[in-house]
Parts: sequence; C-alpha cells; structure tokens
Amino acid sequence: MSSSYLNLVFSRSGDGDHAALQRWYNDHIGILWQCNSLQRATLYQRDADLAHEADYICCYAFPNEAGFLHYEHGDAREAARLVIVNGWGKEGIAITARRQFQREWTQTRRTGAACQTVLALHLGAGPWGEVSRWLLDRLHGLLASGAASSATLVRAVDATDAGGDVLLWLGSDAPLTDAHAWLDQPMPDVWGQPPASVERLWAWRGSQVSDWVR
Repeated sequence: MSSSYLNLVFSRSGDGDHAALQRWYNDHIGILWQCNSLQRATLYQRDADLAHEADYICCYAFPNEAGFLHYEHGDAREAARLVIVNGWGKEGIAITARRQFQREWTQTRRTGAACQTVLALHLGAGPWGEVSRWLLDRLHGLLASGAASSATLVRAVDATDAGGDVLLWLGSDAPLTDAHAWLDQPMPDVWGQPPASVERLWAWRGSQVSDWVR
C-alpha cells in the first residue's frame, strides 16, 4: 500500500470456482493496466473459516485523486466493464462494495506477514491529526508485543473532523485471535485525542493472492 489514494473493491465468487475467479482477475488487471495512473493492484482472499460477504478484496493504488479519476473515467476501465458484462465475469463474480480511501500511515515491525486482518471502524468527531496520533499510540502495544507485525491506516475520502470510516490493515504471522483487543486495553496516559466514539463495523481476514506492480 505504498500509494496514497486507494480504490478498494470487495467481491465474492458467484459459483465457488476460486481458481477461475483468480484467473479472471489476472486478465482483468491486464486490461486495467492500460491506464498508466494505476500503480499497483493487490488481491487478497478471505480465510474460509471467517464469515463475511466478501471473498476477496482488491486494492487498486493511485498516486492521488486525479490519478484515480483518470482511471475512473478512462478507456481501460470501460474496456474492462465490457468484458465483465459480456463474459465470464457477468455470472462468476459479484461486487459487494466499492469505496475510496486515503492511506494515512504504515508502521512495520517485520515484513512478510502471512495473514492480513482488516478492521472497519466508524469514528466520531475529533480533530483528525490528534485522532490519528491516538490510533497510532493505541496500536503500539499490539505491534510491540509481536502479535501484529505491521499496521496500515486508511481513511475514507469522505471522512472529516466530524467523523467517518477508517480501515486498519494488520499484518501478522498467525491469525489474530481477537483483532479488536487493543481497543479495550486500558492506557496509563492518553496521547493524541480519542474521537467522540468508536464503532466496530466488521472484521475481515485473509491472505495475499497476487500483487501487480507497475
């Protein structure tokens, strides 16, 4: 997640043929690669033992919003759409959600994490710079303990100081047994400013399937 503007697409298999779906994604990215503002595409597959409507998350990375809009309204995406509606993708894959985020920061203790846990939170009001600082501090214990090896915070592009959604991507060597536990740990001091509220929306866990990099 090195680029700053991310388009996340959540999808599920229409018929359970994951080999066919992953082959389809490979061709799909091959078409989208004609858009030169698309810098990276990373595909993650959900662990079978975790319930969630999305089997896959594909993260499309762009340098900025302008790069995303160039892709969004460009020829490559239209060509890919036509292939979907006229081919295997029409029945083989279903898009469950699609949303844009801004990458805020990444902290890494170790590279090469086998598991990726995604936590969706809705944050209440608070000055974003201080809320971001509070989140980074709250995650320190999880990273320092070795339970997680990396953490990336992405923030919905429509979020403001009045509140909004964020996603936390946690890398780990093994599945996190309670991915939200760090939120419940008492802290001796409060660094930064917590938001007015924290709502836990959902959790998703999986592993990387493919990574296309320009």
